[in-house]
Amino acid sequence: MTDTQTPRISVLDHSPVSSGAPLTAPLTAALQHSTALARLAEERGYFRYWVAEHHGRPWMAGSTPATLMAHVAASTTTIRVGSGALLLSNYAPLSVVEQFGMLEALHPGRIDLGLGRAAGGDAIAAHALRRTADDFDSSLAELLAFFQGSFPPEHPYGQVRATPGQGSMPAVWLLGSGTHSARLAGRLGLPYAHGGHFAAASTEEALSSYRAAFRPSAALAAPYVLVSVGVICADTDEAAERINETAARNMIRGLSGVGDAFLSAAELDAAERENAASGDNRTATGGRNAPTDGEAMYVRDVLASHVVGSPKTVRAGLLRLAARWGADELMITTLMHDYQARLRSYELVADAMATS
Repeated sequence: MTDTQTPRISVLDHSPVSSGAPLTAPLTAALQHSTALARLAEERGYFRYWVAEHHGRPWMAGSTPATLMAHVAASTTTIRVGSGALLLSNYAPLSVVEQFGMLEALHPGRIDLGLGRAAGGDAIAAHALRRTADDFDSSLAELLAFFQGSFPPEHPYGQVRATPGQGSMPAVWLLGSGTHSARLAGRLGLPYAHGGHFAAASTEEALSSYRAAFRPSAALAAPYVLVSVGVICADTDEAAERINETAARNMIRGLSGVGDAFLSAAELDAAERENAASGDNRTATGGRNAPTDGEAMYVRDVLASHVVGSPKTVRAGLLRLAARWGADELMITTLMHDYQARLRSYELVADAMATS
């Protein structure tokens, strides 16, 4: 991308769970909101919509990308739908091939299989998922062989035909926050997506590694770079900063294991007063520890790279980042309590980036 080009923009959805109506079904409300966001993204010209995978985090409803993708793809008509990322170590490769082969067969030309190396949760959650002992590179090779039907005849899996899967391969991406997946994507000639919304400090090194390692393939003739960016957009810079401060408090709370849902600013104030009144750095809900200074510092460091402000401010910030990184595409991720304000943020970003 050159300095004068506007990158494609897309959506990364973590399906945040928020307090408020309907109080009896917060997970249902979160997933309904994800569906509404996907439809809005399609209407407003976003190029693709991806869903994340997280485990053991009650404030994020996205734990099974293929299931949510099936619903979203059936609820939209043109936008590309994908995983950002499906965490391959949590699955048998053949299972992934069959799931995503099914999605591609149902929605041909619209499915992206974004693959990541992380566990998506803490060590206990990872163990509960019965992670395989295979490393990512070997699992990826197996997955691609099932899609392509390219096992040697003498291989134990050479007689296994993935149905669906073989012959209905979606677009395969590698996602990462460092250099390992970046180099691997380059060697395989695959598009690469960098998690800039939480690992902005490593973006330039990862993209440089990807481009240096890139070899043209049947999938891609030249490197293709996508970077995710945390964004909060409101009508004014001041309004966006207020939303961002509440989002930061929620993220700190969620990371520490305190909360089951994102709270409003007033609810956060009340929860913090209750915790302070207990006098022992504990919360009244669940008896878990309150956030530590280290957790708060980590979230503040992550959010320092996010783009927050009015449409004019956000447009300038996104174009500056795209030019700095040479990104072909920016994927916008927005975490906040208020569902309507979140939809409004994505609307404002779409309109701002469409401005000539």
